[in-house]
Amino acid sequence: MISLLEYLNRNKSFNIIFELDEESYSLLDDSFKNILESNNNILSSDFIFENNRTIWKSNDGDELKIGDHANSRKDRPIENGGDGKEPIKDYEIVNMFRWAWNNIMDMNYDGKLEKVIYNGRPSSFTIECQCWLNNDKNSKDIKYNGARPKDMNLWAAWLLEEYGTKIDIIIKTIFRGQMFKHSKSQERIRIKANGEIEERYKI
Repeated sequence: MISLLEYLNRNKSFNIIFELDEESYSLLDDSFKNILESNNNILSSDFIFENNRTIWKSNDGDELKIGDHANSRKDRPIENGGDGKEPIKDYEIVNMFRWAWNNIMDMNYDGKLEKVIYNGRPSSFTIECQCWLNNDKNSKDIKYNGARPKDMNLWAAWLLEEYGTKIDIIIKTIFRGQMFKHSKSQERIRIKANGEIEERYKI
């Protein structure tokens, strides 16, 4: 017997419809109730797999979120596509995006992060970090701290969601290694070994 998550992985269009009595409904937590209320009591595989947790919030409220799929890839042995070294730390991911945050925002407003729908879902972009970025524990400043070994370059595939003046970045996949398998059309940001930010996109 396969698990529900395995079933949903194989059946992307699968939905669960809730027809709960009042007593059962009262047992749900508020976040679950909000999801059901906003989606007519239908829970699709999207809502199960898009269960993102905020790992950083900017001063003006923009959020950086990591999805379940990315979170599960923070500690991957070589046979599963990782570098076989220690797990990826949250602060590594946060610092990579914070270092390039202004570029990402500018690219969004310049129309360089337009969504492309692929197989019914918006495609993701990539960011690659070829250097170490350390955050002083007593400071909000991030500091460049030299080039990473190539087999420890940090990658992320991510989506940008915009709601009026609010922007969320949702990290779909993270990877550490020399080459993260992706299409050239996904390339958007590269933080080079010297700390410089290179915007990459097709014109």
